[in-house]
Amino acid sequence: IISVFSANAQLKVASIVGNNMVLQRNSEVKIWGKAEPKKSVKISTNWNKSSVTAISNENGDWTAKVKTTAAGGPYIINIESGKEKIKLDNILLGEVWLCSGQSNMEMPVLGFPYQPVNGSAEALLQADNQNLRLFTVQKAPSSIPLETCNGKWEMANAESVAKFSAVGYYYARLLQQKLKIPVGIICSSVGGTPVEAWMDSKTLANFPEPLKQTSQAEKEQNRASYLYNGMINPIVNYTIKGAIWYQAESNRKYYEYYAGLLKAMVGRWR
Repeated sequence: IISVFSANAQLKVASIVGNNMVLQRNSEVKIWGKAEPKKSVKISTNWNKSSVTAISNENGDWTAKVKTTAAGGPYIINIESGKEKIKLDNILLGEVWLCSGQSNMEMPVLGFPYQPVNGSAEALLQADNQNLRLFTVQKAPSSIPLETCNGKWEMANAESVAKFSAVGYYYARLLQQKLKIPVGIICSSVGGTPVEAWMDSKTLANFPEPLKQTSQAEKEQNRASYLYNGMINPIVNYTIKGAIWYQAESNRKYYEYYAGLLKAMVGRWR
C-alpha cells in the first residue's frame, strides 16, 4: 500500500491509513502510526500546502492532527522521519462513513450462497467510480484491544464492490450521487453477532453479568468486547462523519436489555 524507502523501516502508518483513502472534508483528521521512539515525524499534504510535526513517544507511537479542506482530490500525503519516507497517493477529501453490525450488514453485493441480492448484476456493471472508496476490516475477534487490522482502501469497481457490504455500498453510492463529492465507506461487520461483542469492556461494566459471560464453547466472535477489540479499536482514530448499524437479532435471548445496550454503544462510539 505504501512506499517505504528503508531496509529496516520503523516508520509506519496505521492499518487504515493508506493509498486511495478518503479523509473527512472540512475537519481536523488524525494521521497516526509508528516510528523510532522520541523522533520527529513530519506530515505534509498538498491540499493545503502545509505540514505538521508530531513527536513519537517512548513506544514509538505518534499522532498528528491535519486540517482538511473542501471535497476534492486526488492528493498526496508525505510522511518523513529522519531518512525514512512514506508517500500516500490518490487521496480524496469527502464524506467518510462506517457501517457495522451482523449478517444483514455483512452480506455482500454478490450475495451469500443461495441468497442473491436483487439487481446486483446491474449494480456491478455500473460499479466503476473513482470517487467512491471502500475499506473492509477483516474479521479479527480478540480478547485484548488491538492496534492494527487487516484491510485496504479500494476504488469502486465490479471486483471490489462484489465482495463489499451491499447495504454499505448502496448507502455510499446514494450519498455520492446526491452530494456529488467523494465518499469513503468502512465496513466492520460479522454475521450472527450480539451487540455486546461490539462494545468495549468499560461500557459493558454497567450491565448485568449474563451479558458479559464468555463461554469457551461459544464462538470467539460472539464474546463480549471481542469485536470491539479487534475490529473497532484499530480504527477509532479515523475521523468519520457517522455510522450506520444493522444488528439486533442475535440479542433476542436478552432482548429486554437491548435498548440500553444500543444506547450505551452509540454513546461510546461517538
